[in-house]
Order: sequence, then structure tokens, then C-alpha cells
Amino acid sequence: MSNPEETKELLAESIRTAQSSHEYRQDRGKLLAAEKEGVWYAGARAQALPSEPRTQEIVLRIRESERIDPTLYGNLPSEAVPDSSTRDMGGRFLANKSRIAESRLFKIAQRMPKGCHLHIHFNSELPPEELFPHARGSTVLQTMHVRTTKPLSSRENFALAEVVLSVLPKDTKNSDCFAPEYNPDAKDPNNSPWMLWSDFRKSFPSDVDCEETPEGLDKAECWAREKMVVTRRNTYNDVQTHNGAWACFNQGTRAFKGLVNYESVYRWYIGKAIDSMVRDRVMYAELRPMLMDKSIPSDDGTRKLDLKDQMTIICEEVQKKRDAMEKQGELDRFPFGLKIIYCTPRSIPKPKMQSELNDCIQLKLQFPDLICGFDLVGAEDRPNSIGFYADLLVGFAATCKSLKISIPFMFHAGESLLDTGGSFNPDNSNLYDALLLNCKRIGHGYALLKHPLLIERYKKQDICLELCPISNELLHLCGNIREHPFPALLAAGLHCTLNADNPGLYRGATHDSSSLSYEFYQVMVGDTRMTIHGWKQLAQWSIEHSCLSAADKERGLKIFQKDWEEFCVWVDDTYGGYADNLTSPALPNLS
Repeated sequence: MSNPEETKELLAESIRTAQSSHEYRQDRGKLLAAEKEGVWYAGARAQALPSEPRTQEIVLRIRESERIDPTLYGNLPSEAVPDSSTRDMGGRFLANKSRIAESRLFKIAQRMPKGCHLHIHFNSELPPEELFPHARGSTVLQTMHVRTTKPLSSRENFALAEVVLSVLPKDTKNSDCFAPEYNPDAKDPNNSPWMLWSDFRKSFPSDVDCEETPEGLDKAECWAREKMVVTRRNTYNDVQTHNGAWACFNQGTRAFKGLVNYESVYRWYIGKAIDSMVRDRVMYAELRPMLMDKSIPSDDGTRKLDLKDQMTIICEEVQKKRDAMEKQGELDRFPFGLKIIYCTPRSIPKPKMQSELNDCIQLKLQFPDLICGFDLVGAEDRPNSIGFYADLLVGFAATCKSLKISIPFMFHAGESLLDTGGSFNPDNSNLYDALLLNCKRIGHGYALLKHPLLIERYKKQDICLELCPISNELLHLCGNIREHPFPALLAAGLHCTLNADNPGLYRGATHDSSSLSYEFYQVMVGDTRMTIHGWKQLAQWSIEHSCLSAADKERGLKIFQKDWEEFCVWVDDTYGGYADNLTSPALPNLS
């Protein structure tokens, strides 16, 4: 056995030798360099503009300065107990949102060209604050109706009731939602649960509590709005669950539908949604409407506009917007218009699904340049899995091939914690069927890291992931952006895009959903390895994996390159001097 003193001296001598050697540090440097060489955004970095290193320096210095800025995020020493005013960069989105708006980094994200928005549900590009004024407008004053799922005769029922709006003929029999005897049953042929919306607003009590009271909305609208959107209180309360968060979301989408789906607002909505995207530097979008409901009403409630009528309105309003932009010399800001991904719920029986598949084909034949995909929507932890409909979907693909039309699958898949396709059997994961059915893209892919084999197969088949990080947080898949698997999915070599999913539901009180800016902001603060090259790569992939033609993709990438160059110049002009004056040992040395 060695003498303790000899062992001590041997250790000291070995440490001195190590200190004088550069071998370990050289090996470590080689390891870091090798990883950086193969990073997922290497393609975008290799094509960097001369101005991009400067933009990178400015953005990262601002990011790190804001991370430690107590006036913006209220960060405390690690041992301190935070109070209610404390914010945490990369923490819970809605808790941070009011201060994100004050962030220079967010303003940079707003200015950044974002490419295409490929996963957004049709009804929820605009917030309810923009929709309620139309619901009280003159064209639907006598036809906009409301029903609640419980009589609003107790304060408890105000909290528990759902709300549904719909345009109905003005001779619809009116009920009183506030009466104790009110019957909410809409399926009873002898009952009319509908109350005129204008009467509802007049009768609504003034002392009902609302978490948020956006300017311009009355008390009834504020109450109904909170049935439609995700709020801090209903998503972060200590008894909320994953299933409960989904229930709030589903309730919101049901309520939203009546605010959008009537003739005049449906037509107005297309142009306003495009305006919102253009303002947020989105050049093109593929919207996902739920098309199982085959008609929407005219403003007087006497006519029904079928799917053909609705698609015609979309085409007309897109063309109208394109014509106006071309006249102003701004067509490059939204050069390709919109396309539609046909959506239907995964909960319907097989005969109904077959009917939906047929309706999708018929719509594609009528509008070949508009319909670009097919999707099954709804929570994946409920029946049915994609595999439940496999024979129908294989037949659908074969029919499309025979007809020489392209309707690729764009399934929601892997938006799940259990990843068992509405069962307790992991073999039912929708990620398997999405691969076997040759999906072009999948929505979310949150659970894909559980499947190393599938990761390689997805890469081989060039299946792109439509990441929706804020949506995943608010539906309780993760606690905040730092817990989201997006860095690992990207590091695995999967092509991904950033998407908002349902911005109108997820932004809190606002008149502008900032279509994609919050998502780009969140990934920049959620992973210290994210760079502007990463931002650029995500935007470029959104163009490459869109349903645009090869020629339009080429044009889109050229437009993006020009916009990106202007963006880099803008960042330096606007924030270069500010970033140069930031001094702190915690800031990266990028000079």
C-alpha cells in the first residue's frame, strides 16, 4: 500500500503535468469544433451573408443582456424566493408575455422574415377582440344568437357554462339564458336554446368576474372571450391537468367558430388574416379549416354557403388582396396567397370518414390550386388513431393517384405525452402510421424522440415537423420553452418549421396575434445554442417543405434572401450601437 504522503505528492505532480499540457484542452476544442461543424443549421451558416456575423453578435448580446436584466425579467439570485412580479426568460409564456412585448429581442423577431406559416387553424389567426365588433354589427344585429350549456342563474354556472354563437334567421324563437328554467338542449326538436346576442349583452350582469377586460369589449364579450382563449388563470392554475387544458381548448374552438363562420365576416376575415401575416413578415400560409360542417350561414341566416361557396370566397379575397398589393408594388410581401389543408376530426366513424375523404377529393377537383393536403385533427390521447382508418387512407391515396391529383397527408402526430394513439398500447402511436402513409409533414412530432428508428426513417423520407412550441406549453405537454424538445429534434437532423397553431387563442389580450413572432422569440430564448443561422434555416425549410410548386419555392427563397439581407442591415442600423455599449462579464465575447 502506498504511503499517503507519497500518494499526495504523486497526485500533485500529475496535476502539474496536466496543467502544463494542452492535450486535454486541444481534444476538447476538437470535440466542440466537430459538433459545431455538423450543427443542424450548417447549411444556412455556410451561405451566410457578409452582414450575418454582425447580426449574430448584436442579437446574442441583446438576448443575454435581457436574460440578466432585472427591469425586464425581474430575475433574482438563485437562492431567493420569487414573488408574483418575477418573470423568467424562457419560462411560462403567458406569465412573461407582457414583458416580452417590451423586449428588443422580440422587436427583432417581429422584423425578421419568417418564410411560410404551415400549421395554423383557419378560425384562429385573429383574436376575438377583432371579431366581437362584427358580431354586434348592423348586418347581424337581429340574427346573431347565443346559447350556453347551463342556465346562467348562478355564479357557479357562469364559470362552468360553455358559450356557442351562431347566425340564425331573425324569426328564431328566443330563450333567456339567464332564467333558472332555461333548457340548453340544442338537440331537442321542441326546444330553442338560442338568445339574441344583443339581448344577451344587455342582460349580462355587471358584477361577473373576468380575468382580462380588453379595451373595446363590454362585460358580456369579455366573459365570452374567456371561454374562447387560453388565459393565465385557466392554464396555470394548480388544479389544471393535460386533459383539462385540452377541454378548455376544445371549448374555445367551438365558441370561436360562430364568430368567424358567417358570410360577411368569413369574407372580411381572409383579408385581415393576410394583413396580419404580412405585418409579421410571413410570405405564404397553408390554413387548416375544419370542413366537416358543410355550410355557413348568410348574414340574414336564410341561406347556406356550401364548401364550394366558401372556397370561392377564399379565392376571391386572396386575389383581391394580391391585386391591391401588386398595384402598390408590394406583391413580394405575400406572393403566393393561401392554400387549404382539408381537416376532419379523428373521432368520427369509418363511414363518415369515407364521406369526408370523398368530399376532399371533390373539393380538390374543383379547386386544384387551393386544396393542398388532408389532416386528421383532435387530441391524440382520444380515439381514434390514424391506424384505425388505415384502409380508408390507403384507398384515398390510391384514388388520388388514379385521378392524377396530389393531396398529401399532413397528419397531427406525436402531439402527445403517452404517444399511444388514443389507447394504452404504444404500438398505436400515430407516428408509425404517419410514416407508412407517406406524410409530407406532421403536425408537432413532440413525441418523436421516443422512436430512434422512426427519427432515421423520417429523415430518409424527408418528413418535416411542424413544431408548435407555445401551443405545446399551453396544452400542458411541457412547462415552458426550455423544457420543449425542439433543440433535440433539430439536433437529431430532422427538418422542422415553426408554427403558431392557434395564435388567436394563445396570445392573451391583444388586437394583433403577431402571427409567428412569438414562436421565433421563444426558440431564441429557450435554447442558448439557437442562433440567427438557426432562425434563417427554420424559415428556409418552411419554404422548401411547403406545398408550393418548385418554381414558386425557388422564387420564394430568392425573395427571402433579399428580405434577410435587408433584415441584417436593419438590425445593425437599429440596435448595433446599443449592443456595442452593453457591458457585462455575463455577455458573450463575439468581437
